[in-house]
Amino acid sequence: MQLNRLHRIGLAVFVGVCALVSIVVIVVVSTKKKGDDPDPLTGPWDNVRLPEEIQASHYTLSLHLDWEHMNYTGTQEVTMDVTKEETKYFLIHTSGLTIDKEATTLHDVTNDKPLVIKRSFMDTEVNDKLRHDFYVVESSEAVSAGTYKMKLSFSGDVQTNRLTGIYRSKYVRKMPYSDYTNKTIYQVSTDFEPVDARTAFPCFDEPAQKAKWTTNIKVTFPAGIDINEYNIVSNMPLKEPQTKENQVVSASFKESVPMSTYLVCFAISDFVYKETVYDRAANGGDGTGTVTMRVYARREPDFQEAANYALKVTPKIIEEYEKFYKVPYPLDKLDQIALPEFNSGAMENWGLITYRESSLLYKESSGSAAEKQRVCSVIAHEVAHQWFGNIVTMAWWNDLWLNEGFASFVEYYGIDAAEPDWGILNFFYPDEITAAMNFDSSPSSHAISVNVSSPEELSGLFDTISYRKGSSINWMMLKFLGKENFADGLAHYIDVHQYDNAAMADLFEALNEYAPEGVDVAKVMNTWTLQMGFPYVSVSLDTTTTPGTTRITLQQARFLVGDQKEDDTSPFDFGYKWHIPFSFIYKLKDSDNVITDHPIHWIWADDDTSLTFDVTGEIEWIKGNANGDFYYIVKYDDENLSALAQALESGNITEATDKTSLVYDVFNLAKTGKVSYDKALDLTEYAKEEEEYVALSRILSEILSAAESLEPGSDAHTKFKKYVADMLKPRVDELGWDAGADEAITVPKMRDMSLRNYCKVVDNKTDPAVATALEKFNSFADGTIGKDAIKDVFTTVMRTAIIYDENHVNWDIMWDLLQASDWEADQRIYISALARSKDSAVIERMISNSLSDDAKAGSWRYLYYVNFHGDHYEQAWELLQTNWEFYAAKYNTTSFTMGYLVEIPSVFDTEDKLQQVKAFFEEKSENIGTGLKTVAETLATIESNIKWKEMYFETVKSWFSALP
Repeated sequence: MQLNRLHRIGLAVFVGVCALVSIVVIVVVSTKKKGDDPDPLTGPWDNVRLPEEIQASHYTLSLHLDWEHMNYTGTQEVTMDVTKEETKYFLIHTSGLTIDKEATTLHDVTNDKPLVIKRSFMDTEVNDKLRHDFYVVESSEAVSAGTYKMKLSFSGDVQTNRLTGIYRSKYVRKMPYSDYTNKTIYQVSTDFEPVDARTAFPCFDEPAQKAKWTTNIKVTFPAGIDINEYNIVSNMPLKEPQTKENQVVSASFKESVPMSTYLVCFAISDFVYKETVYDRAANGGDGTGTVTMRVYARREPDFQEAANYALKVTPKIIEEYEKFYKVPYPLDKLDQIALPEFNSGAMENWGLITYRESSLLYKESSGSAAEKQRVCSVIAHEVAHQWFGNIVTMAWWNDLWLNEGFASFVEYYGIDAAEPDWGILNFFYPDEITAAMNFDSSPSSHAISVNVSSPEELSGLFDTISYRKGSSINWMMLKFLGKENFADGLAHYIDVHQYDNAAMADLFEALNEYAPEGVDVAKVMNTWTLQMGFPYVSVSLDTTTTPGTTRITLQQARFLVGDQKEDDTSPFDFGYKWHIPFSFIYKLKDSDNVITDHPIHWIWADDDTSLTFDVTGEIEWIKGNANGDFYYIVKYDDENLSALAQALESGNITEATDKTSLVYDVFNLAKTGKVSYDKALDLTEYAKEEEEYVALSRILSEILSAAESLEPGSDAHTKFKKYVADMLKPRVDELGWDAGADEAITVPKMRDMSLRNYCKVVDNKTDPAVATALEKFNSFADGTIGKDAIKDVFTTVMRTAIIYDENHVNWDIMWDLLQASDWEADQRIYISALARSKDSAVIERMISNSLSDDAKAGSWRYLYYVNFHGDHYEQAWELLQTNWEFYAAKYNTTSFTMGYLVEIPSVFDTEDKLQQVKAFFEEKSENIGTGLKTVAETLATIESNIKWKEMYFETVKSWFSALP
């Protein structure tokens, strides 16, 4: 699953999980005779996990949907293998469904005879405190090991107020030649990860319960709907052509490969598709065979045009992964569908990947470089899951990172294959590693591999740690094993565990067979996966003890922003020590060469927390963690840090990732007092000369963060804005407003970042850049130019128009543009700009207007974007409290969104606010739902903000005040 990226950096965001409260209605008829033993009230249903002795092997699912009333009936026939003697309880998950108890049957396949059912019940009927979602069927006699079938009949409702399970989405069709123009058109689709399959049909809803599926779906439409426009797609190809007659559409699908329940998927829509065929032989690959690839989207021309990019890059991504994994994509089709309403960014269902529209569709004519990168990355992420997650699935959710961490890591190689000119691998450090560290340095973080026992706990795992830290440690393994060794180990892992489940230990065992001598993969990686956090490595140089030689001493310690919790202890006696692969580059005195090929040195935690070794020559400076490849930060003494600052200014450090990681490390160390803020800010003085996007964006991010608490209008704040404007001015002048021919993707990203921030801080409506932005907005608003003329500076133009707005003229124009837009990527940009209004009354009106089911891009987004701006921190918090019941009712089963909302007050930095926020969330704890874990992170962030302001604010203020 792909997280929503609102540039997803550092966000602890989560996947949607339903509030697991079963509302199944069961009528139980007693069959006990006088003198029988009373039915037990305890049994295997007391455990949150399914009994291991029963394994599903095949499902035959039949559903009949009533389109007019948005409900359905169905039957589920489950073939099960029982491995334990003397069991009589068959447990199956179900939630929110009505089971027809009288129609439930059990059959002994091994002996070809029916079984008598003694009773059937929901777990809540025998213990109202249970919420395990078990429907229990008890055989009158204990059964022996063998094969059995359970058949159930059930009914349920299509979800119309949440985007999980079987749910309805909608859009307004805008086709002038259609009978349905300006009418609302509905679709029905599914989203089951992690535990919403049970809300759609009874099933063994755990990842280790992999089985084959035969799916049959029938839909009855009301009169007046043209059924010829509607089609049904699912994981597998059709067994035979769909039938469409008498307002009924029916489809039967081929038997699936073995798959977990959360990967089951179907979609019913009026969409049309574009198609391409990936031919392995024609593409020069090693294999044979073809894969039919289709992209389904709305039938309007704009949406069909936007499907072309996905068709272009998906075959290239598949080809790269087949080479990387050394295992072919196993299905003969891959459908991708763009849904108008979707809970996350995308979902990797076998053979039918579902996306929100802005994650799959890209218009070459008017889409920005950032949009293009976003779409390519989401496709690469979801296709990567077809191997890691689908062919091999984690045995339980504690190893979710095996799915999400690998997809987030491998996606970079998929993007690189699809768009080789982008240099996307340089984005890994700033987009993945720093995002993970921002979260993982908090005392509220958690280990990658965590024990979870209940479905309610699962939502907390779909976060920055599983995605970003998971990807970061995979990157780290690739770097110390070598790409070929790493790929060979992955291929071995997939080969051994394909169509099955695996645990973290299985991966490490497979990789260890290809590890360099002396490196035990499990030993190394357990210190990174079983304890939270990461280390910093202090580097000291001794050039005096032995002439002509530099003695390098390394010392590791845990890096933590904030105070360690009293109960915070490292598991397994690791003691917050790590086995660290230390890499570095360095420059010798009296030499112009930077040495970059020194071998890795291991700091072994079980030997000592330090390491000393010698290098020939007298080192002028050393920069640790070469290219930012590994998951730690590096601390330098003042002399070395000053030399590194000079190396940045002179251009001796050339790799963008080395510059980026150096800046990131020093500012993070400053946040904890291990380096003075003066030294960190001094490091940015060369930035006028910086031409690398990833490096300059990191510098800008750190400066903006450091200056966040400066009082607007103060001398320090005025000089801060001038400092940023002067820093960006060379890039503004160099790049201008118009794109050149065949620009690398970093160029338009640099242009937009530089112009957008320059126009914000220059604070002068007559500045040429600001005047140009306002002119372009007016031309766009009156139709003189289209988005294609400003596509890569669209965000800059929109935000600048609101920042310099007078009497809400531009705001009102942009609000109308938002209401007229049916393109989600544009809607998000409009909302983000509108939220920059300086008028609190306008902001309040916007939030009020957003509290409806028809709000463009989702109601939550308006308030979240308001909180991006220091002018409105207090107002955003007040509006969250005022409208809490609306947001809680709408989003508390959607953890991505609840995570965004409950982190709104994390910007505060006073004790009064901390207590206010704590009291509010304690009062609302019962309807925070899946946002509960983010509340703890929000409180920890406020505590860190308070400490930062007390200890470092005056230093930062003085540094900016001293500027000319």
